[in-house]
This record gives sequence, C-alpha cells and structure tokens, in this order.
Amino acid sequence: MHNVYDAIGEFYRNDPGWEAVLPQAVAEGYFRHLAWQGTPDEAMRNQWDQLVMLCIYLENAEKYLEEVTGDDLVDAVAWCGQNVVDFQVTYSQVKSFLDTLGSLFVYLKREGVVPSSLPPYLAKQMLLKDDGTLAIIDEKGHYLPGEEKREEESAPPADGRVFLNAGEALNALMGEIHQFFQSDKFNMDFERAITLYETAMGGLELEGDGTDTFWRGFWDYFLFDYHLLVVDMTPLHFFRKYGHSAYPQLVEELGEAFTALFTVEEVLDTERYICKDFLTDEEYYLTFPLGEEELNDRVFMGHIFYNRSMGMNFLESFTLKPLARKRLLEVLTDCRDWYDVQEPGVSWEGFLQRHSLVVRKVVRLMSQNPAGCAFPYETAQRDYLPPPVPEPRNKTAVEKITDHIFLAGALSAYDQELAGRLWQDFLKVEPYTGAFGPQIWAAAITENFLEINEKRAAQRKPFYLETLGIPHQELSRAYMEIHRQLKLEPSDPRYLDEMGFLMIFSTYA
Repeated sequence: MHNVYDAIGEFYRNDPGWEAVLPQAVAEGYFRHLAWQGTPDEAMRNQWDQLVMLCIYLENAEKYLEEVTGDDLVDAVAWCGQNVVDFQVTYSQVKSFLDTLGSLFVYLKREGVVPSSLPPYLAKQMLLKDDGTLAIIDEKGHYLPGEEKREEESAPPADGRVFLNAGEALNALMGEIHQFFQSDKFNMDFERAITLYETAMGGLELEGDGTDTFWRGFWDYFLFDYHLLVVDMTPLHFFRKYGHSAYPQLVEELGEAFTALFTVEEVLDTERYICKDFLTDEEYYLTFPLGEEELNDRVFMGHIFYNRSMGMNFLESFTLKPLARKRLLEVLTDCRDWYDVQEPGVSWEGFLQRHSLVVRKVVRLMSQNPAGCAFPYETAQRDYLPPPVPEPRNKTAVEKITDHIFLAGALSAYDQELAGRLWQDFLKVEPYTGAFGPQIWAAAITENFLEINEKRAAQRKPFYLETLGIPHQELSRAYMEIHRQLKLEPSDPRYLDEMGFLMIFSTYA
C-alpha cells in the first residue's frame, strides 16, 4: 500500500458491502480532514486499521453507525479483544482506539452522519480508570464478574480469528519460514521433497514462467503436505513447534489449513466464491485470486485456512468434463480404499494429509487423458490389522539396524514405522529367526520395502548391490522368506509410502 487512501480503496473494492457500514466517501473525507490538520500518513494508517475494526464489529453486531451508543463501543472494545488478532487489550491501546473513534464521531456529527459525538467519550469514562487500568473487561476482552448483562447483550463472535492485514502478515510470515528452513540440516529434506514433487508433477520447466510456477507449487507442497525425514510432521507444524515468529496467531491459523479439491458453484464478487468440496460435497465460502479464469468444467486444488474462508495464493486448476470427474472420483476412491488397508477407517481428510501429491498426480493425469487413467491393482489384504509399533527402547536389533539403514538412505520416520510393521507382521507368522543374523534380516526388510515402494526390481536396482556388503545368497533367502510368508503384493497397501503410491501411476506400475 502506498498511503492510507490506497488501503481504503482496496478495502471497499474487496467487499463493496462495507458501504452500508461506513460509506467510502465519508471515510476518505475524514482522512482528508486529518491530512489537512497535518496528520502524517503512518498515523492515519494506524487510525484506518482502528476504523476497520469498528466496521467489522458493527457488521457482526448488526448495528448501524448512527445508532451506536457508549455501551456499544464498550462492547466493541471487548469484541475486538476477543476476536481481532492485532488488538491488544491494554490501557494505552484501548485509549488510542477510543481517541480515534472520538475524533471520527466529532467529524461524523459535523457532517450529519450521526446524531451525537458522545459515544466514544462515554465509553472512555466507563472503561478507563484513573489509575491507568481498565474496568469492565479483562486483558483478553472477556467481561469481568458482575457484567453478565453486558455479556448477554454482546455481539456474537466472529467466524474465525480476524487479521486486519492478513496479506501483508502472510507475506512476512512466509519470509520467516523460508529463512528458518535455509539451515543445512534440512538439505536432505529438500532433496527428497523435490524428488517426490517431480515424480508427481513432472520435471522443472526452464522456459517461460515454468520455473516460477514449479517453485511456487513445490513450496506450497513442502510447507503444508511434505513430511520431514526425522520427525513425521509437516514443515509448517515443525515451525509452529520449534520456530519463532512475529505472527504467532497467523502461524496457528495456518496450522489448521487443509488440502482441498473443490469446484466453484457460485461467484459472489471478484474474489469471493461459494465452493463445493469435490470429495465430501461440503460447501465453503472462499476468497481466492481466480481473476478472469473460466470456471466452467474446472476443478481446483489448494490449501484452505482462516476458518475455511481463505486460500493460499497458489492454486492449481484442471479442466475436467462430467465424465472425467466421475472417473476421477472413482480412481481417488480406489486410492483411499488402498490406503484404508494401512490406516483402517481413514477419512478423505486423513488421506489428503498423507497423500496430497497422489491426488495432484491423479487429477493431472485425468485432465490429460481420462480414458488412460485407472487404478491398476487388487489386493487380498482388506482385513489387515496393523500391529502396534514398539517404543524405541523396546525395538529388536533387526528394527534398530533397519532404522539406521533407512536414516542413512534418506528414508523417513514414517518409512521406518512401515518397515517396523513389516517386521512385526513377519514375526507373527515366523517367530524363529535364528537362520540369519540381524544385519541380514534388516537388509532383507529394506530390499522388500524398496521393491514395494520404489520398484527397485523393475528398475534393476537391488539394494544389496549398493550397500552393507551382504552375501547375495543369504540375502536372497531372507528376502524370499519374508516375501513368501507375508504374501507381499506389488505396491502392497500394508507398507506403501508416498513414493510407493506415486509409483502406482508411473511407468513401473
């Protein structure tokens, strides 16, 4: 924003409905009045933020400006304290807020917009005590004991936490997160994430705007959907737990974001839409920068946060005719059912949390060739019950060696868990493992796991030729024993990881 008038203009462009709360001409007239008195732009920007808070309160309280009383403005302060992230309930900030409203109401009275300029003054008398503390409300904006009548008559809470400058704050937060993950300790994660992303979306395009699109899409995936190697959590959740931000509330909001596949059902204005979840039929009221894009036959994929009302600015869209949409839902249902073997009872949300790249890849393939995209496998493992994975201190020597191999090979904590399940399942059917030492069994687990998930045999890349120096004959016997006893399948759903799922739709499937 260049100045306060730019901020005012954008506020009304984004939602013309604010005209009914505070007319744009009145708001601009007030700030021209301040500018004439010599108020600097920075101070006017701060005052404009305070007027935006008033507007948001009035909309939620369903009140008109001309009917506002001193008690209403007491409630406005309490409401902002509870709902507006940028508003801190301190003596100085409450005084500043009411001083601004006092100046505004004097101007509005002079212009004939309100009948009295007294409400802000009356609110100050009720809220600001002579000793520099606040009355009626606490530091969170909640009413104190004895104020039950005010609480009963208070405005309803907002649908979600209110950020006055969400766009600017989000850009600044993204800068913080980028800087946080520049550490060398995340290099292996970036390499692995790029490999997964390229497997799903194709290689980096170096011409036109392909580079920018690739990296924006990759960062969107990495931040919200990728799971780190050492701990099974997304980078955003890792940052929320271990990073430091100037925008903690926004970090919390983003932590509630989820991946959605949806269609646009109705256009409300230039950036607001009624959308329907493609998988669950749930409706959202979303703000997305779709611009002039043709919406017919389009399916969108992106991340939604801010109480299911705002989307990240990276959004993928695909053209899918009705028949292709039907086939897409069938294939994605097959994928979820495949994952359900590993995680019984999994919801669409749970499937997307673990396998958003699979959804991206399937939607992309379906948009290119609906007739050529199908789920290629059947399984005999529908009644599988995953075994509990033991605590680290209770793991067997085989599991500890396997974990070490996986960590050295840039396989994730989740991969280690799946490999642990494989070993525990094997012990159920073959508890006598004295024929081979722990190192050979660990190599055999690794060999079977990589064959399932990376199609190593199809690529002629057997694990035992690359590391450990395990004798071929012994490893082959241990490998075949595990494979036979567990009746392992191609892309076995019991032990399939993210790469394995992507491989289902590759040339190695």
